[in-house]
Amino acid sequence: MSTPISNVNDITTLGDKSSVHEAAVAEIVGLIRAKYEDEGNRNFAIGKRAFEHAQWQKGNFPGTYLNGDFEALMNRIRDDVRLWVPIKAESIQIGQWVRCHVLRELVRENAGDDVANTLTHFEYKCIIGKALHFTVKDLEGSLTECWLDMVKAVASDRAKGLRVSREDFENRVALTIRAADASRMAKLDPVKAAAKLASDAVKADAAKVAKSTKDITAAVDTAIASGAVSPEGALAILEGVAKHHGKPLVAASIGFDPATCTVEDCEKLAAAMFGAGKLVEMKALAAKLAKGIATLEKAAAKVAVKAEKVAA
Repeated sequence: MSTPISNVNDITTLGDKSSVHEAAVAEIVGLIRAKYEDEGNRNFAIGKRAFEHAQWQKGNFPGTYLNGDFEALMNRIRDDVRLWVPIKAESIQIGQWVRCHVLRELVRENAGDDVANTLTHFEYKCIIGKALHFTVKDLEGSLTECWLDMVKAVASDRAKGLRVSREDFENRVALTIRAADASRMAKLDPVKAAAKLASDAVKADAAKVAKSTKDITAAVDTAIASGAVSPEGALAILEGVAKHHGKPLVAASIGFDPATCTVEDCEKLAAAMFGAGKLVEMKALAAKLAKGIATLEKAAAKVAVKAEKVAA
């Protein structure tokens, strides 16, 4: 932890201003992290103790412990807290803290301490409604399908030093929900599940194509509108990329291509020029073509004469 700055106007002795700023931000972030991490640890501890007492209640009143007794205990604790602390009832979520504790212990049983302790209290709270099946009458919990794999994946990434942000975590939750739904559907109706999987794959491919098309269109539009790239330049870029991937553009895509044209393409070009009344251009093209034809025919004749001499 860096030394606090006693006089914000006297920072020249602390070195570079940027370093001072970054050190101060890191210190404040550290204090805030410690606050929430400590709060999470306290919530786990409260959940554990409340769960243990609920188990004691159930064990000491066999046959009379009902579904509502668990929530009644949680509410009693909550209401007693509010006698001492001016806090909203919804802020004291003991039932959820119990479930977070139960879920973490299930992960611990199945994957070990390192995996169980990787997720924060906030992250366990995000998934308890999906990853945990908890019965308040029996006070028993079980992991639902696919969720242990997600927790293991997060723990593995963090063990490698990779950052798993809140957004990334929420994306993994969404993917796991879909995977769990697909798994349940596959068990109930394998044929329907396979059809949905194929349909989802088609939709995903279509979405990728649409996004790529949108991104390319936006980039080209911006470049041409700003004058950074000409239409010809944009076409040249596209043509170069296509050739790099072994997929040269066809005439239908770029118009008449002298390097790849066929007799049919030439006939279409001539018909199009005639239809457009391009008399001057047709004469210029004809003159150039006549010279080119003559040159190529002379070259071909020379080759034929040489071939005859060699044969003789």
